[in-house]
Amino acid sequence: MSRIVQIIAGLALAFCLLAQESLLHAGENAAFTYLWGGFATSLTARSAQQRHNSIIAARDLDGLVIPPGGVFSFNERIGARERGKGYAAAPHIDAQGLLQDTPGGGICQLASTIYNAGLQAGMTVLERHPHSRAVGHVPPGRDATISSWRKDLKLGNPFPHPLQLRVGISRDRLSASFNAPVAQPFRTEIITTRSQLPAETIVRSAAQTNRQAGAPGYRVTARRIMHDTAGAREELLSEDTYPAPSRIIGQ
Repeated sequence: MSRIVQIIAGLALAFCLLAQESLLHAGENAAFTYLWGGFATSLTARSAQQRHNSIIAARDLDGLVIPPGGVFSFNERIGARERGKGYAAAPHIDAQGLLQDTPGGGICQLASTIYNAGLQAGMTVLERHPHSRAVGHVPPGRDATISSWRKDLKLGNPFPHPLQLRVGISRDRLSASFNAPVAQPFRTEIITTRSQLPAETIVRSAAQTNRQAGAPGYRVTARRIMHDTAGAREELLSEDTYPAPSRIIGQ
């Protein structure tokens, strides 16, 4: 069996397993009828392996209930991203901003999607890390990278009601939502301000064939405002810097 056929078969199996688990959760989902926060990102630019990894991770997250005072930990729930658990090697942005194939690559998009749903739901951000470079699936300042046991996404539930995480994957969209058994008593507003950082130009000899177009970097501040009957409360979420990928040209 070719590698492409194996990947397609793995995607089909993962979709089936995800659908089966959604049916198992149907009874308990009936209690969580109110949407508190939701967010979606595009999968159109993602590889088959990255989509496959997102499906594997989503299977372990969909339907998770975070009790009052509880903490959602992406790494604790997902565990190590290993080939033995079904994860495929796929592009992942390393600490130097380079793309490296690693098992589980691509699931940072799932973490970013959940992060934004959690912000809308009013969850407390206990741990969140930006990527080493700006990514395409969310605006700068709204991403969340994860790394096994080193960088985690942790969101706390500060409310007297449980929250349920739902994750959905279609052909072109990845979505996450937090739902509760009661209506949300507030609304949230996320505000980001950013300044652009220019790319450095590096000149190489003609013998060095690697070329790079370069791209801008960003310095970003993100804030959240929560509006309720008592008024508005503003909090600082993050202050992130995304270095600009260098522009590499020949002599």
